[in-house]
Amino acid sequence: MTGRIIPARVCRQAASATVLAVSLLTASLLSVLSPAPAATAAAALAPGVAGAPVAALRPPLTVSLTAVTPTISVPKAPITITGSVRNAGRVSITSTVASALIGQSSLTSRQAVSDWATAASDLPLVEVATTAVGKSLAPGAVAWFTLTIPANAISRAESFAVLPVRVEVAGTTASATQEYGDVHTFLPTLAAIKRFVPLSIAWLVPLTLDPDPALLGNASPARTAAWTRAVGPGSRLDRLIQGTADVEVTWAIDPAILGPGQAAPAVASSATPSPTSSPSQSPTQGSTATADPVRAVTSALAARLRAAAPRHILWSLPYADPDLAALLPVTSGNRTLTALVSHPSSLDVAIGPARADIAWPVAGTLTPLTQARLRSAFAAQGLTASVTSASTLSSPSGPTPNASSRSTSGLPLLAYDESLSRTVAQTSSKATGAITIQRFLADSMALLGERPGTPNRSVLVAEPRTFAGDPTVLRSLFAAVAKAPWLIPTTTEQLLAASEVAPEVPSQGATGTSGVTTSSPTSAAATPTAADPLSPGISPLTSDQLATIPDTLSTISGIDSILGDGHLFASTWTDAQTQELSVRWRNHPGGLTAIDAATRSAINTVSSSVRVSPSGSVNFFADRGVMQVTVVNDLAVPIHDVRLTMTPAQPRLRVEPQPGPLRIGAKARANVPLQVTAIAAGLVDVKAALTTPNGIPLGQNASVTVRVQPPATWIYWVLGALAGVVLVLGTLRSLRRGSTRASRPDAQEPAVND
Repeated sequence: MTGRIIPARVCRQAASATVLAVSLLTASLLSVLSPAPAATAAAALAPGVAGAPVAALRPPLTVSLTAVTPTISVPKAPITITGSVRNAGRVSITSTVASALIGQSSLTSRQAVSDWATAASDLPLVEVATTAVGKSLAPGAVAWFTLTIPANAISRAESFAVLPVRVEVAGTTASATQEYGDVHTFLPTLAAIKRFVPLSIAWLVPLTLDPDPALLGNASPARTAAWTRAVGPGSRLDRLIQGTADVEVTWAIDPAILGPGQAAPAVASSATPSPTSSPSQSPTQGSTATADPVRAVTSALAARLRAAAPRHILWSLPYADPDLAALLPVTSGNRTLTALVSHPSSLDVAIGPARADIAWPVAGTLTPLTQARLRSAFAAQGLTASVTSASTLSSPSGPTPNASSRSTSGLPLLAYDESLSRTVAQTSSKATGAITIQRFLADSMALLGERPGTPNRSVLVAEPRTFAGDPTVLRSLFAAVAKAPWLIPTTTEQLLAASEVAPEVPSQGATGTSGVTTSSPTSAAATPTAADPLSPGISPLTSDQLATIPDTLSTISGIDSILGDGHLFASTWTDAQTQELSVRWRNHPGGLTAIDAATRSAINTVSSSVRVSPSGSVNFFADRGVMQVTVVNDLAVPIHDVRLTMTPAQPRLRVEPQPGPLRIGAKARANVPLQVTAIAAGLVDVKAALTTPNGIPLGQNASVTVRVQPPATWIYWVLGALAGVVLVLGTLRSLRRGSTRASRPDAQEPAVND
């Protein structure tokens, strides 16, 4: 082995000393020539003082790795590291040199791997390779380099080992300032003789929708664009399918990704009609059904999944991927969850057989009470197992448990490894892909080192709902894992079979009300300031939020019951309420606000379009009669079963009976006759209210002012007397006239005889 031993921070300390010396010299000269500018310069150079940032005077070098080939070091094989360096400063850097430094002692724990990845530890390293990058590196320029580590420079004192590696680039500016940049990575090594029992590894990837409220609501160009972004070419789901299509990965699919109109269940109101058609148009945009353009996008997705299904195990999540961790603690949430879970999945027909008897709460801890409620919610199909976090099944100082476990209540558990899952979640960037792959291999080898001779060990890698892996990086990762002899591929079905006979393991973790899992020491993020991709965040599904859903569903049902659009309104907006229960809204509470606002707007649009036409005042001069009221339908679809209720403000007028259900054509009006009875004279305000069959008000209440003036009783006596007088006078006149001459026999002329 050749090379020189370099402590971890020698180069960095040397660069700092150079900068400090130059800074002091500059400050001294400026203080002699001009005191005021000297003070300004000193303030700019002093760390922690307001002024020009240090980075502006000391431009950094940003180092990235493209590949480590091969990813695993074996005897007699050199290692080639390719990468790039970018000058992020404002001045050119010359004489840039790239170096590879490697440790000779193995990282013996998963915590040590995490510490090295996050630059939280200093280790003695040996420089084993160096190469000139270029004569000059201009500001913003990028240069490529290749480093080759000789096979004899890599320690093989152990059967397997994880060696720390640092790749650094140094250069000099025109002012003789040393610039420096580095990156940490790993090199898993194997000796000629294998002294370990391999681990079995399985993969679980969720295929769910993004937290975009524009996916829901009436058909529109904006909704079509949202669905294209969510499931179309170049979308997050499209990239996940590309990256995992050729690997035996279990896909946990939310049926909602197949698009609107998947017969979402009525989550909280038995009165809600079952949707019978997919949303194809707005109820106010015309009565002629048209093809929903979203169908073309979702049908293409379904075809891709159907073609890839034979290579994968399919799980069906409950429709809309409800937030189990948030719903289970709430009584109303339990009822809602039961309705969602018991609803038949549409995946079997659209894609292929998918099992729907495994729960996957976004929080990694399962308490005995949670397990009991899960069993109740999954009573229709039975709860076979649940996904949980492996870190909650062991003490922080203990070894990582197997993926196949069983709770104290006998529920089979599939326990995912948080650290490995978190590392795979970092595969969204090609720039860090090589480092992520080496980190995964190193961490899995450290996991092997916890119990290298124990047979039947397993590990499950389960990705978060927001997983956005890059297809190229994912394929490279799976290829590297396939070449790792300590990792043997398995499936979730095999893990499930093993969990049914595994020993019972009590849960050691705890979760708060938000459902955030307590992390183990081995689950540090890849970078100390990066958001934890496995953290579920805070759910916006509070008891108050859940309490509003039944009333909203009742209103949707009432509005739908009067529209002649084939339950389009109900299928659209009931689905929107169901989607509010999804786990995707964690850390995105604004999505629920947007959905609620859109639902209220749709309800108000229909409600305000059916109204009583104002008619001013009406004169009614009868005891009984007919009064007309005009009801207007401004919607582009016909309506039916509308209830009109007329309520006089005073008992001077009575409406009896109330009119029956109304049917009005699209963009039409109807004159409704009312049978009314006048009781007493006076002005009466009659309130006109339109409602749906279940009492949901429509439009705004209108008022008709009726001037009631029924005839008095003496008028009838006078009219009767007058009629009697006329009758008597007529009779007397007839008697006085007597018989006419023409009527007497002697007045007739004699007959003329021929």
